[in-house]
Amino acid sequence: MAYEKEKIAIISDIHLGYEEAMSSQGVYLPRLQLKKAKNIINEISKLNFKKLVIAGDLKHVFEKLIRQERAEILELMSFAAKSNIKEVILVKGNHDTYISNLLKDLGIQVEDNFLDLGDGIAVTHGHKIFDDIEKYQFIVMGHEHPSVEINLSGSKVRLQALLKMPLKNGSTALVLPPIGLYQTGTVVNLDKSSYLSPISRELGDIENTVPIIVDREIGVIELPRLIHIFGDNKSI
Repeated sequence: MAYEKEKIAIISDIHLGYEEAMSSQGVYLPRLQLKKAKNIINEISKLNFKKLVIAGDLKHVFEKLIRQERAEILELMSFAAKSNIKEVILVKGNHDTYISNLLKDLGIQVEDNFLDLGDGIAVTHGHKIFDDIEKYQFIVMGHEHPSVEINLSGSKVRLQALLKMPLKNGSTALVLPPIGLYQTGTVVNLDKSSYLSPISRELGDIENTVPIIVDREIGVIELPRLIHIFGDNKSI
Protein backbone atom coordinates (compact mmCIF):
# COMPACT_ATOMS: atom_id res chain seq x y z
CA MET A 1 0.00 0.00 0.00
CA ALA A 2 1.19 3.55 -0.76
CA TYR A 3 0.50 6.79 1.11
CA GLU A 4 1.21 9.17 -1.75
CA LYS A 5 1.16 12.47 0.16
CA GLU A 6 4.25 11.51 2.17
CA LYS A 7 5.64 8.95 -0.32
CA ILE A 8 5.40 6.16 2.24
CA ALA A 9 5.09 2.51 1.22
CA ILE A 10 3.44 0.16 3.72
CA ILE A 11 3.87 -3.62 3.63
CA SER A 12 3.16 -6.37 6.14
CA ASP A 13 3.86 -9.97 7.13
CA ILE A 14 7.20 -10.81 5.53
CA HIS A 15 7.87 -13.72 7.93
CA LEU A 16 11.60 -14.06 7.36
CA GLY A 17 12.94 -17.31 8.80
CA TYR A 18 9.84 -19.30 7.90
CA GLU A 19 11.79 -21.86 5.87
CA GLU A 20 14.23 -22.65 8.70
CA ALA A 21 11.33 -22.94 11.12
CA MET A 22 9.60 -25.41 8.83
CA SER A 23 12.79 -27.43 8.27
CA SER A 24 12.97 -28.02 12.03
CA GLN A 25 9.61 -29.76 11.61
CA GLY A 26 10.83 -31.87 8.70
CA VAL A 27 9.32 -29.71 5.96
CA TYR A 28 11.93 -28.40 3.52
CA LEU A 29 11.03 -25.37 1.42
CA PRO A 30 13.04 -23.25 -1.01
CA ARG A 31 14.21 -20.05 0.68
CA LEU A 32 12.01 -17.60 -1.18
CA GLN A 33 10.63 -15.26 1.50
CA LEU A 34 13.65 -12.96 1.39
CA LYS A 35 13.74 -12.99 -2.41
CA LYS A 36 10.13 -11.87 -2.67
CA ALA A 37 10.61 -9.14 -0.05
CA LYS A 38 13.61 -7.83 -2.01
CA ASN A 39 11.56 -7.79 -5.20
CA ILE A 40 8.84 -5.77 -3.50
CA ILE A 41 11.35 -3.29 -2.07
CA ASN A 42 12.97 -2.95 -5.48
CA GLU A 43 9.58 -2.05 -6.98
CA ILE A 44 8.92 0.42 -4.17
CA SER A 45 12.28 2.08 -4.85
CA LYS A 46 11.54 2.35 -8.58
CA LEU A 47 8.36 4.26 -7.69
CA ASN A 48 10.56 6.73 -5.76
CA PHE A 49 9.24 5.94 -2.28
CA LYS A 50 11.80 6.95 0.32
CA LYS A 51 10.12 5.64 3.48
CA LEU A 52 9.07 2.06 4.15
CA VAL A 53 6.75 1.07 7.00
CA ILE A 54 6.49 -2.63 7.87
CA ALA A 55 3.18 -3.30 9.61
CA GLY A 56 4.46 -6.21 11.67
CA ASP A 57 5.77 -9.76 11.40
CA LEU A 58 9.10 -9.02 9.79
CA LYS A 59 10.24 -12.36 11.27
CA HIS A 60 8.45 -15.65 11.89
CA VAL A 61 9.58 -17.58 14.99
CA PHE A 62 7.90 -16.56 18.27
CA GLU A 63 10.22 -17.90 20.95
CA LYS A 64 13.63 -16.68 19.75
CA LEU A 65 15.64 -14.98 17.03
CA ILE A 66 16.91 -17.81 14.84
CA ARG A 67 19.97 -17.70 12.60
CA GLN A 68 18.09 -17.33 9.32
CA GLU A 69 15.98 -14.50 10.73
CA ARG A 70 19.02 -12.51 11.90
CA ALA A 71 20.94 -13.01 8.65
CA GLU A 72 17.98 -12.18 6.43
CA ILE A 73 16.88 -9.15 8.44
CA LEU A 74 20.40 -7.73 8.09
CA GLU A 75 20.45 -8.54 4.38
CA LEU A 76 17.00 -7.06 3.74
CA MET A 77 17.76 -3.84 5.60
CA SER A 78 21.05 -3.49 3.72
CA PHE A 79 19.22 -4.07 0.45
CA ALA A 80 16.63 -1.41 1.34
CA ALA A 81 19.36 1.12 2.08
CA LYS A 82 21.11 0.36 -1.22
CA SER A 83 17.74 0.69 -2.98
CA ASN A 84 17.56 4.33 -1.86
CA ILE A 85 14.99 3.74 0.88
CA LYS A 86 15.98 6.45 3.33
CA GLU A 87 13.93 5.34 6.32
CA VAL A 88 12.49 2.02 7.51
CA ILE A 89 10.05 1.78 10.42
CA LEU A 90 8.79 -1.45 11.97
CA VAL A 91 5.49 -1.54 13.83
CA LYS A 92 5.96 -4.74 15.83
CA GLY A 93 3.75 -7.72 15.21
CA ASN A 94 3.20 -10.71 17.46
CA HIS A 95 6.04 -12.60 15.71
CA ASP A 96 8.56 -9.75 16.12
CA THR A 97 10.23 -10.94 19.30
CA TYR A 98 13.90 -10.40 20.17
CA ILE A 99 14.67 -7.99 17.31
CA SER A 100 14.25 -4.50 18.79
CA ASN A 101 17.92 -4.12 19.73
CA LEU A 102 19.11 -5.50 16.39
CA LEU A 103 16.96 -3.04 14.46
CA LYS A 104 17.77 -0.08 16.66
CA ASP A 105 21.48 -0.79 16.14
CA LEU A 106 20.75 -0.46 12.41
CA GLY A 107 19.05 2.90 12.98
CA ILE A 108 15.58 1.53 12.33
CA GLN A 109 12.68 2.96 14.28
CA VAL A 110 10.61 0.37 16.15
CA GLU A 111 7.07 1.06 17.38
CA ASP A 112 5.46 -1.37 19.83
CA ASN A 113 1.77 -0.69 19.18
CA PHE A 114 1.04 1.67 16.30
CA LEU A 115 2.48 4.45 14.16
CA ASP A 116 0.64 7.75 13.69
CA LEU A 117 1.16 8.93 10.09
CA GLY A 118 -0.93 12.06 10.57
CA ASP A 119 -4.05 12.96 8.59
CA GLY A 120 -6.06 10.49 10.68
CA ILE A 121 -4.03 7.46 9.54
CA ALA A 122 -2.51 4.88 11.88
CA VAL A 123 -0.46 1.78 11.06
CA THR A 124 -0.61 -1.24 13.36
CA HIS A 125 -0.09 -4.96 13.01
CA GLY A 126 -3.56 -5.93 14.11
CA HIS A 127 -2.97 -8.60 16.76
CA LYS A 128 -4.32 -6.25 19.43
CA ILE A 129 -6.49 -3.16 19.72
CA PHE A 130 -4.37 -0.13 20.56
CA ASP A 131 -5.43 2.77 22.78
CA ASP A 132 -7.33 5.63 21.13
CA ILE A 133 -7.97 3.64 17.97
CA GLU A 134 -11.25 5.51 17.61
CA LYS A 135 -9.32 8.73 16.89
CA TYR A 136 -8.18 7.49 13.49
CA GLN A 137 -10.11 7.54 10.25
CA PHE A 138 -8.00 4.85 8.62
CA ILE A 139 -6.25 1.91 10.28
CA VAL A 140 -3.69 0.17 8.07
CA MET A 141 -2.96 -3.31 9.40
CA GLY A 142 -1.77 -6.81 8.58
CA HIS A 143 -2.02 -10.01 10.64
CA GLU A 144 -5.06 -11.49 8.85
CA HIS A 145 -3.26 -12.73 5.70
CA PRO A 146 -6.57 -12.31 3.82
CA SER A 147 -7.37 -14.21 0.65
CA VAL A 148 -10.39 -15.11 -1.44
CA GLU A 149 -11.29 -18.40 -3.11
CA ILE A 150 -12.74 -18.26 -6.60
CA ASN A 151 -14.41 -21.13 -8.41
CA LEU A 152 -13.06 -21.46 -11.94
CA SER A 153 -14.67 -24.27 -13.94
CA GLY A 154 -15.06 -26.36 -10.82
CA SER A 155 -11.57 -25.70 -9.46
CA LYS A 156 -10.90 -23.41 -6.51
CA VAL A 157 -8.17 -20.81 -6.86
CA ARG A 158 -6.95 -18.89 -3.80
CA LEU A 159 -5.78 -15.31 -4.35
CA GLN A 160 -4.40 -12.80 -1.86
CA ALA A 161 -6.60 -9.81 -1.17
CA LEU A 162 -6.63 -6.45 0.54
CA LEU A 163 -9.69 -5.85 2.71
CA LYS A 164 -11.50 -2.53 2.99
CA MET A 165 -13.30 -3.09 6.29
CA PRO A 166 -15.69 -0.57 7.88
CA LEU A 167 -15.38 -0.34 11.66
CA LYS A 168 -18.16 0.26 14.16
CA ASN A 169 -16.86 3.73 15.04
CA GLY A 170 -17.09 4.94 11.45
CA SER A 171 -13.40 4.37 10.67
CA THR A 172 -12.04 2.05 7.98
CA ALA A 173 -9.46 -0.68 8.38
CA LEU A 174 -7.31 -1.44 5.35
CA VAL A 175 -6.09 -4.99 5.87
CA LEU A 176 -2.97 -5.71 3.82
CA PRO A 177 -2.17 -9.00 2.12
CA PRO A 178 1.05 -10.65 3.32
CA ILE A 179 4.39 -10.23 1.58
CA GLY A 180 5.54 -13.70 2.64
CA LEU A 181 5.28 -16.13 -0.26
CA TYR A 182 4.27 -19.04 1.97
CA GLN A 183 1.64 -17.09 3.91
CA THR A 184 -1.16 -18.15 1.57
CA GLY A 185 -3.81 -16.54 3.67
CA THR A 186 -7.00 -17.00 5.62
CA VAL A 187 -10.00 -17.25 3.30
CA VAL A 188 -12.47 -14.46 4.05
CA ASN A 189 -16.07 -15.28 4.97
CA LEU A 190 -18.93 -13.93 7.11
CA ASP A 191 -17.93 -15.78 10.31
CA LYS A 192 -16.37 -13.19 12.64
CA SER A 193 -14.84 -15.89 14.83
CA SER A 194 -12.65 -17.06 11.94
CA TYR A 195 -10.74 -13.76 11.78
CA LEU A 196 -7.39 -13.49 13.55
CA SER A 197 -7.41 -9.83 14.58
CA PRO A 198 -9.50 -8.54 17.49
CA ILE A 199 -9.91 -5.37 15.42
CA SER A 200 -11.74 -7.44 12.81
CA ARG A 201 -13.66 -9.59 15.31
CA GLU A 202 -14.71 -6.88 17.76
CA LEU A 203 -14.86 -3.71 15.67
CA GLY A 204 -15.22 -4.88 12.07
CA ASP A 205 -18.37 -4.74 9.97
CA ILE A 206 -17.60 -8.01 8.23
CA GLU A 207 -20.72 -8.11 6.06
CA ASN A 208 -19.87 -4.79 4.44
CA THR A 209 -16.17 -5.53 4.00
CA VAL A 210 -14.92 -5.25 0.43
CA PRO A 211 -12.17 -7.65 -0.71
CA ILE A 212 -9.81 -6.37 -3.38
CA ILE A 213 -7.78 -8.99 -5.20
CA VAL A 214 -4.13 -8.01 -5.55
CA ASP A 215 -2.36 -10.26 -8.03
CA ARG A 216 0.68 -9.66 -10.22
CA GLU A 217 -0.84 -11.50 -13.17
CA ILE A 218 -4.48 -10.41 -13.12
CA GLY A 219 -4.05 -7.01 -11.49
CA VAL A 220 -6.27 -5.30 -8.91
CA ILE A 221 -9.95 -6.30 -8.88
CA GLU A 222 -12.50 -4.94 -6.40
CA LEU A 223 -15.13 -7.54 -5.52
CA PRO A 224 -18.63 -6.97 -4.06
CA ARG A 225 -19.17 -6.66 -0.32
CA LEU A 226 -18.91 -9.96 1.55
CA ILE A 227 -22.63 -10.02 2.31
CA HIS A 228 -23.32 -10.07 -1.42
CA ILE A 229 -20.72 -12.78 -2.03
CA PHE A 230 -21.66 -15.10 0.84
CA GLY A 231 -25.16 -14.00 1.80
CA ASP A 232 -26.68 -16.78 -0.27
CA ASN A 233 -24.03 -19.29 0.92
CA LYS A 234 -22.57 -19.60 -2.56
CA SER A 235 -18.90 -19.47 -3.40
CA ILE A 236 -17.47 -16.69 -5.54
